[in-house]
Amino acid sequence: MKTGSAGEAARVLRDGGVVLAPTETVVGLVAAEAWRLNEIKGSDPGKPLALLCGSAGEAFSLAANVPPLARSLAERYWPGPLTLVLDRRGGGAVGVRVPAGAVVDVLRAYGEPLHATSANPSGGPAPRSLGDVDARVLAAVDFVLQGSPGSGEASAVVDLTGGGARLLRASEGFTDETLRGAISGLPG
Repeated sequence: MKTGSAGEAARVLRDGGVVLAPTETVVGLVAAEAWRLNEIKGSDPGKPLALLCGSAGEAFSLAANVPPLARSLAERYWPGPLTLVLDRRGGGAVGVRVPAGAVVDVLRAYGEPLHATSANPSGGPAPRSLGDVDARVLAAVDFVLQGSPGSGEASAVVDLTGGGARLLRASEGFTDETLRGAISGLPG
């Protein structure tokens, strides 16, 4: 396993590798192919994974439609610990997030969205720092990007598919009350 720059991490990703990268929340596993991440975590291969994007424009380009609430939330919380689940172009749903932290440099160098999940075995605690990563996960990755520890709390997840708005996972900074406030603040 190698360590180095974001450009080196992007090369590893282009070659089908998996990168361990700190975000503002937890240390994440990122890859071009979702199945590699589920394999490392030992999670259900059908489990959906979010896509980390370099900008709101990139994230929204993956969606069939972008409701005003999505734009409002993105403006207020991105880059940051909020994942939005949107109707995907061509059917289904897609979870997107514009993160902060060391992983941003990897996204810029790679130039496309990357599948991401927390760097822990399925069911285990998400690591806040590189030192907290389970040895089995560490042994399975191809590259480690150095960076500052995150908050230790996973991103909030809001489902905006089908014209609705539902909080799937709350965080300390984003609750049902936060979502209700965002909805009531929309013009309309």
